[in-house]
Amino acid sequence: MSALTGKIAVVTGGGSGIGLAIAERFAREGAQVVLVGRRKSRLDDAAARIGHGAYGVPTDVGNDDEVKRLFGGLVRVDVLVTCAGGAVFGPVEELPPQAWRDLFAGRFFGQLSACHFAVPKMPPGSVILLCSGIAARAGLVNYAGGSALCGAVNAMGRALAVELAPKGIRVNVLSPGLIGDTAIESNLTPEMLQSFLTDTLNKIPMKRPGQPSDMADAALFLATCQYANGMVLDIDGGWTAI
Repeated sequence: MSALTGKIAVVTGGGSGIGLAIAERFAREGAQVVLVGRRKSRLDDAAARIGHGAYGVPTDVGNDDEVKRLFGGLVRVDVLVTCAGGAVFGPVEELPPQAWRDLFAGRFFGQLSACHFAVPKMPPGSVILLCSGIAARAGLVNYAGGSALCGAVNAMGRALAVELAPKGIRVNVLSPGLIGDTAIESNLTPEMLQSFLTDTLNKIPMKRPGQPSDMADAALFLATCQYANGMVLDIDGGWTAI
């Protein structure tokens, strides 16, 4: 019997990148995977690629009504993984504050909303995996709001781990560093993105980006290690060790 046989796993942002890699890994371990994202065509393609009964539910995680409808249609949630969201870069004196509010709507409040509606469907032994980022510790230039967001998710994860432990629900946070092949949406031009990647690689001791499969390895560990709770797990090639 595989590690997640018979479990229902909901993965937001499951149509591509980190979310898709986690969904694939969980499906191979026996889970019935529910893929969540805004683009139906992307979810359909991902579900066909994964197989094992995976299916998609188009949902904007920044819309509470849509998130409520998503979880209202599920009989049970054993694993919740919240990976949806993008990135916004810009000098604090130039980037409109609304850009940060929009980022928080999906990447912070979207994760909080998913927890709000999922927890009543989660039996003892369930697990929640939030997703932040090493910007909470690394201090990226032109990413003040995003760094604050990552720190907020880390704090939320630790608080929920304490709050939900009496219900038998574990909560941990995945904190990715530079991960390739993610198709994450941002406001950087191709030239700006390449400059960012080159500068970032110079800061990573392993001198290469991670892959979504590395995040899937970490997610499976946190989903199955029954004594892992309240953790923020940096998967960053040693970036934050410097």
